[in-house]
Amino acid sequence: MRQGLVVALVVALVLPSFAGVAAAQSQQHVGGTVVVEAGDTVGGFTAYASRVVVRGTVDGDLTAFAGRVVVEDGGEVTGRVRAFAGSVVVAGSTGGNAVAYAGHVEVAEPGRVGGSFGAVAGSVTLAGTVDEDATTVAGDVTLAPSGEVDGFLTYVGTLDDQGGSVTLGARHVSELSLLPPLSGPGGIIFALYLLAADLVAGSLFLTAFPGFADDAAETVLDHTVVGLPLALAGLVVYLVLLWVGSIYGRYLLGAGLLSFTERDGRYLALFVGVPVTAVLSLFPIVGDLVRLLLVLAGVGVVALGFRAAYESVGERRSPRPTDNA
Repeated sequence: MRQGLVVALVVALVLPSFAGVAAAQSQQHVGGTVVVEAGDTVGGFTAYASRVVVRGTVDGDLTAFAGRVVVEDGGEVTGRVRAFAGSVVVAGSTGGNAVAYAGHVEVAEPGRVGGSFGAVAGSVTLAGTVDEDATTVAGDVTLAPSGEVDGFLTYVGTLDDQGGSVTLGARHVSELSLLPPLSGPGGIIFALYLLAADLVAGSLFLTAFPGFADDAAETVLDHTVVGLPLALAGLVVYLVLLWVGSIYGRYLLGAGLLSFTERDGRYLALFVGVPVTAVLSLFPIVGDLVRLLLVLAGVGVVALGFRAAYESVGERRSPRPTDNA
């Protein structure tokens, strides 16, 4: 959602805007309003405008960065509709998927989306027909009596089901969780399982890379500022580093606590850091903040380790100067 809003903002600031109506005859449109009149057929286009109205036919995809997008009753987009706008209304038909990022999104009666439907919005109303799955991320989702979804309706927010039809059923996104509910005996058993898995995995890491673990504990305070940007990049590109980084983060916490005692040892640091983190996680807000900082620190030192290894390989590959004397 943020990417779409940023793109729309950049377009609004960089491209010159002008009032009036832009005739839909080229692939790019900039202006106050873009209208495809009833009876007209134009090719697919991208519009940067305050308002887009389709009363005729768009033969292809419609992409709009606009204040309002309306496919009126009788209007047709044969391809996909992708809109980043203040509001989007589909009262006509689309031949493909419809995806909208807007304040309000509506598939109005007798509108039809020929593919899947997706919306990230403040509110969503489904009063028309969606031929495939519908996925909504909104504060309020309304399924009108005339609404039909020929697939799953997956939603985030509050669903007001007024009697519409959903072939495969409506489900909140929380129902798709791959993890068991963390309450009752099952939650305790699962938490203990995760605790044991972290200890085993951490022990394997420390055994396989003992030198790296020692270097991480010694240099984390000096290099965290450098490691955090690398950690953020690692979070995006390599999600697996989240788990590895969290384990190293708990090891670093244990190493830091042991530094106030006379005891030392990589495995002891791990077996101190993991349960201490588990206890801190029981406290709301504080626990989440501690876990976040530990993940960032752990992924940061892992990223620094990769960088050091890369630089070491580069130095070995660099030709050494020869003595011509």
